[in-house]
Amino acid sequence: MTTPLHPPTTIPAPVRVQAPGKINIHLGVGAANDGYHELATVFQALNLGETLTLIPGGTRSIIVQGRYADAAVPRDESNFARRAVDLLITALEGERDVDVLRDLDIVIDKQVPVAGGMGGGSADAAAALVGAAHLIGGVDDAIVHECAVAVGADVAFLLRGGTAIGHGRGEKLSPVLTRGTFHWVMATSASPLPTPDVYARFDDLNPDPAPAVVPDQVLKALAAGEPDTLAEFAANDLTEAAVSFMPEIAEVMEAGRDAGAVLPLLSGSGPTIGFLARDAHHALDLAVLLQATRGVNEALRTTGPAPGAHIVDGG
Repeated sequence: MTTPLHPPTTIPAPVRVQAPGKINIHLGVGAANDGYHELATVFQALNLGETLTLIPGGTRSIIVQGRYADAAVPRDESNFARRAVDLLITALEGERDVDVLRDLDIVIDKQVPVAGGMGGGSADAAAALVGAAHLIGGVDDAIVHECAVAVGADVAFLLRGGTAIGHGRGEKLSPVLTRGTFHWVMATSASPLPTPDVYARFDDLNPDPAPAVVPDQVLKALAAGEPDTLAEFAANDLTEAAVSFMPEIAEVMEAGRDAGAVLPLLSGSGPTIGFLARDAHHALDLAVLLQATRGVNEALRTTGPAPGAHIVDGG
């Protein structure tokens, strides 16, 4: 029997990766420059996250399953996870053997609400980058970060998780010290709210916005684990713009306050609203009350901070 000169390449085993969702505990928005607004935000990663399975030797299929599988998640090249892998291939081509990444099948277990300001698509991209890097034996963090930013600013944060300040478009990150566990109830809406529309309305309402900042009091409250102080100073500058499209956002926020929420916050550009509870029992009571509130599609309990994208089964 003759031994082949080029034995068949062994196809690596599938890799499974988890990545968190997020909430913007504070979101300051400044003027637009080159099509992007200057941001000063505090991200917190949430335990309500996504799980991706990357399967080498496939047909570039994207399979979506899980709680939000029926939502409008792209199954083509525009999917954030696929875009992230393709950007990594482009970044490494000619320097590394990336052939194993070209035909990946990507299975997305969708547990973060779609188009709700919680970073579900960004979590998919972060998970895909971590999984793809693992399949080829590791990639320099700077290259992975560059690919993450090219997909979207939230992706860079969800690679690292925890709590962090984001400047620029949100991609310039610095860790933030926090104390204790934060209990959140995320109230979703059945109606989408396109992010570009919200930012355009912000520009209309704020023709000369103040520079975007994160108040020192927000950082001190997070470090001390003081939710009442956090509630006094945390804000989202997009709230007025979002409410102008969907007045029910203000109604839901008021219902949450009436139900005892420490802090209601629009998550990103909305329409999901995060409500800070005092503890797990308070979060349960709050979720029950919010679930019965007009304008709320689901009231989901979660906690933060959570770890960033990480391998859970590497074959």
